[in-house]
Amino acid sequence: MRRIIVFLILSGLAMNGLMAQDLIFGAKAGVNFATLTNNDDYNQKFGMHFGAVAELELSENLYLQPELLYSAQGYKRDFEGRTLRAKIDYLNLPILFSYEVINDVRLMAGPQFAMNIRSELDGEGQEVQNIPVNDLDVSGVFGMQINVDASFFIQGRYQLGLSEVLLNQEEKHSVISLSIGFLFDQ
Repeated sequence: MRRIIVFLILSGLAMNGLMAQDLIFGAKAGVNFATLTNNDDYNQKFGMHFGAVAELELSENLYLQPELLYSAQGYKRDFEGRTLRAKIDYLNLPILFSYEVINDVRLMAGPQFAMNIRSELDGEGQEVQNIPVNDLDVSGVFGMQINVDASFFIQGRYQLGLSEVLLNQEEKHSVISLSIGFLFDQ
C-alpha cells in the first residue's frame, strides 16, 4: 500500500509541473487483450482499462500525453485439463509523445511505468492464489490515435513488456489495447 501511495504522489508531482503550461485533461476507457511472451502455453486474457489523460502541445503537430490508468491484464493457460486465469492488475503511467502525421491522425510512442496492485491465479475447482510478480513493470508503448472531433478520440496501442512479469521467469507483457476517450475544456 505504501508503494501505491508513493507512486501516486510522484505521478501527481509530475503532472503538477505541467499544469503551468496549456494542458488539456480528459478521460479514457477501453479493452485489453493481454498475454505473456516467450511461452506458447499462454493465451490472451480479456480485460479493461480506464483513467485520466492529459495532453500538452509541445510544438506544431507534436504532443506530450501522460496518462494515469487502471489496467486489468494477465493471461490464461490450459494446465492439466483446466483453464487457469491470472489476474494481474496495474496502475499504469504511460508518458507518450504523439505526432500528428495527417489531420486528426497521430502516431504515438513512449515508455510506460506500472505498479502491480493485484495478482491472483484462479481456475476451475481451485482456490484463488497470489502470484509472485514483480511490483514494477516497464514497457514500451506505441500506437495510433484518431481524433474524431475536437474532444473525442479513438486509440489502438501495443504494449511490449521490457521487464519480467513473474519473479525469476523471462515472460514479459504483450498487450493490445483499444480505447475511446474525451478531452475536456476545448
